[in-house]
Amino acid sequence: MRTLSLFFLCSILEMPCLFAQGNRTDLQEKLNKKQFREIVSETGPLLATGSVDAETLYLIGQAYEGLLKYREAYGIYQQCLEKDSLNIDLINTLGRTAVNLGRAGEAEKYFIRVVENDSTNFYATYQLARLYFQMGDYEKSIDKYEELEADDPENSTILKNLGDCYIRLEDYNTGSTYYYYAYLNNKENAGIAHTLVNTFLRMGGNYIPEALEICDSALIYNPDNKNLLRSKAMGLYMNKNYNEADTLYTRLMEEGDSTLITLLYGGASRYYGGYPMNAIEPLEAAYEVDSTSVDVCLLLGASLGKTYDRKRAFQLFNEAEENMKPSKGLVLKLEQFRAETHHRDGNYEVSSRMFYKLWNENKERLDFLHKVLMRYTPAKIKDYSSENDKQRGLFLIILYVKESLKANEDPGNLRFYRSLLKQFYEEMFFNSAREYTALSPDGKTSKVTVEEIKELLDRIPDVQ
Repeated sequence: MRTLSLFFLCSILEMPCLFAQGNRTDLQEKLNKKQFREIVSETGPLLATGSVDAETLYLIGQAYEGLLKYREAYGIYQQCLEKDSLNIDLINTLGRTAVNLGRAGEAEKYFIRVVENDSTNFYATYQLARLYFQMGDYEKSIDKYEELEADDPENSTILKNLGDCYIRLEDYNTGSTYYYYAYLNNKENAGIAHTLVNTFLRMGGNYIPEALEICDSALIYNPDNKNLLRSKAMGLYMNKNYNEADTLYTRLMEEGDSTLITLLYGGASRYYGGYPMNAIEPLEAAYEVDSTSVDVCLLLGASLGKTYDRKRAFQLFNEAEENMKPSKGLVLKLEQFRAETHHRDGNYEVSSRMFYKLWNENKERLDFLHKVLMRYTPAKIKDYSSENDKQRGLFLIILYVKESLKANEDPGNLRFYRSLLKQFYEEMFFNSAREYTALSPDGKTSKVTVEEIKELLDRIPDVQ
């Protein structure tokens, strides 16, 4: 029994080494068969020993990566690197896994480490180019892609990616040129052709006929490609070939294309082609998809107006007009930014009127009122530069305190204004005045009584 226990103990101690040497081939076979879960399950206890060789670790890391468990894979690959720090393929793998984890900075360091050791390493250079593009550093991305292009000037993928970079930089001429060369080197690629055509359509003018020619060529290789058919239909519409555009849009709709753009421009092609009655059906369908679209409402209303339902046409025109109005939120921001700019420019009366108007239209926004108040709240009322400023200050303090209390603001936060109100109250008492004139930012006058000020003072705690 003792001999058996000793043998069992020795077996356990030797197991990691035996597993690494004897079963690595089995792991590789399972990896080739994509049996990732089996690998992870059976090697879990092995990893816990901490004595796994680099080759076996790498296979386990690949299994975790195959299961999209990038965090686990990354940790295992890092262990591999500690055992084999000069392995270029491993460093590339770490960079790729870092990208999948969203660790762009770490990925960049790994790929740079590779190219510093081997400037011709295609994979690392390509991954750097892609990484810089994802990070929004398009100039750096272009530099890397141009390195690759120099060695392979007819590679359509590299040319297309260069085009993407220039389009992001809003250099459409250069971008479309790269797309064109990518297309010439791979005319069967519908994706490249579609990207080029859409860029030409975006550029408009003389590029539209070129876009249509490329569509025709690309459709020879991909006759049923929906994206190319949509692009050709749009090109025909933009070129005012409405009947031809209608033919294509009709085909797309018959084949089940119910996207808004197909329904809208299919209807528009029929309307502008002189068939408003036929335009109604696709435009009604477009209205069901998006009843807030100005174009849909206008075209459907115009089609109905030319046919049989002018009452609904007018309703649609009213909807279109309502939808043309800018959003309330954007209008609010516009006026706020204008008011702030006037304030910074020293036009205080203008900015005060604007902020006061904004508050009147948005009573919950006490911050607008506060922006006006800040201009008219000195430490002591004797510091007001003019009688008008003093009257404005009185109006704004009274208003702000009342609105703050109405909104259940903490009265303790109003102690600064209590001090000013007290000064007004004491001055009125000293002058035997029952009321003072107050002046609003929009120039209207009103009266503030001493009793009104006393009531507010009683509601605000005194300064401790």
